[in-house]
Amino acid sequence: MLSSKVIRTLSRYRMLDPGDRVVVGLSGGADSVALTEILLELKPRLGIELVLAHLNHGLRAEAEEDERFCRALAEENSLPFAASRVDVAANARRSKRSIEDEGRRARYEFLEAERVRFGARRIALGHTLDDQAETFLLRLLRGSGARGLGAIHPVKDGTLIRPLIEVRRGEIESYLDGRGRSFRSDASNLDPRFTRNRIRHEELPRLSSAYNPRLAESLARSASLLRDEEEWMEEATREAFAAVALASPEEIRLDRNGLSARPLALRRRLVRAAIERIRGLQNVSHRHIEDVLALSEGAQSGRELHLPGLLVEISFRELRLRAQAPKPRERGYNGFEYRLSIPTEVRIPECSGTLSARIAEGSREPEGANGDAVVVGFEGPVPELKVRGPRPGDRFHPLGAPGSKPLSRYLMERKVSRELRPRVPLLVRGDSGEEILWVIGHGVSETSRVSSGAPRLAFEWVKP
Repeated sequence: MLSSKVIRTLSRYRMLDPGDRVVVGLSGGADSVALTEILLELKPRLGIELVLAHLNHGLRAEAEEDERFCRALAEENSLPFAASRVDVAANARRSKRSIEDEGRRARYEFLEAERVRFGARRIALGHTLDDQAETFLLRLLRGSGARGLGAIHPVKDGTLIRPLIEVRRGEIESYLDGRGRSFRSDASNLDPRFTRNRIRHEELPRLSSAYNPRLAESLARSASLLRDEEEWMEEATREAFAAVALASPEEIRLDRNGLSARPLALRRRLVRAAIERIRGLQNVSHRHIEDVLALSEGAQSGRELHLPGLLVEISFRELRLRAQAPKPRERGYNGFEYRLSIPTEVRIPECSGTLSARIAEGSREPEGANGDAVVVGFEGPVPELKVRGPRPGDRFHPLGAPGSKPLSRYLMERKVSRELRPRVPLLVRGDSGEEILWVIGHGVSETSRVSSGAPRLAFEWVKP
């Protein structure tokens, strides 16, 4: 008996409790009419209240008759009825979604609004075991992973329930026929232009006939097993994410060592979880996740990867993900420049610091590469000096090094992250091709080496 099967499904997935008010999504088709009839039959036993809700999508000439049919069914059973209309086709054009996706979005939005309005706890939908098998096969053909192959969840988001998810479509048709209950037919369900219809009417019957008469049940069982395993893997992902990730509203930072120590399947899930948190998963493919992993495992600091709505960057031992790629950097330096007189003390707000300069007393050598106080020597008179930000093409010859190197590489070696490099102040000569004398807070240049008898200037950099 069909009602007994539905009772087992309700119990197995803990779908309903006594006293629950349930909004039933009623399209007028066989599945939703059967769902309404079965819940009405079980209503006294379950101790529940029902509200029928119908959304007119504005897609079919028969839409007005569908709505009247649903309203009549509610009146016949003295049930509250909610109806609304939406132009799905127009909304799909504006949102650039398919009509199917836009219709689904509009339907769930409408049902949730009615659930809240009626103070209901659940929304009941008429998906069947055949829908489950079709969804599994459709996603398999698209290359979905375990999450997608879990297909249709019997209970979703704590509110959506699918009491018919273990019932075959043929059982539903027999049930309605036995009760003399009519329903509305949608000709678009036969249109072979829709992939799901081809799977429903062509591929599944062909595969069932050739290989397995109970293929739909087998596919639904596989979906159930994968949902159970997905639940376990999601818990493992949450635990691992807490161990390797630091999250803020602007970015997520993954520890590269912690990431690489996990199995490949878990690494994929951790990257996917980071992307989902920072910008959602729309338009994110398996290839994108593989590209992020390849960047993490092989790239040097400073390398970037641009994905749809996402910037991924290597910063030493971290993999950083930001919701939107930053605006392209200006192809000049970052806008600050201060000329120096001796003695002087100048505040540089762009770098949140103050630089002081004076004539040096004594013959002290420049401090180590990390010094914030240095002595700089010159040959000849004291040159024109200024402090500015880094420019593209800047090169620097560190004290004691055999030659010069790009300033960007020097700062990378000093473990200065990419976003902080434009704010590193530079002491430069203004009279000899902008030669860098001191990367402030880091190191002095070879040409600034103090020699006997040469003029010397002392500089100190102070940050609050």
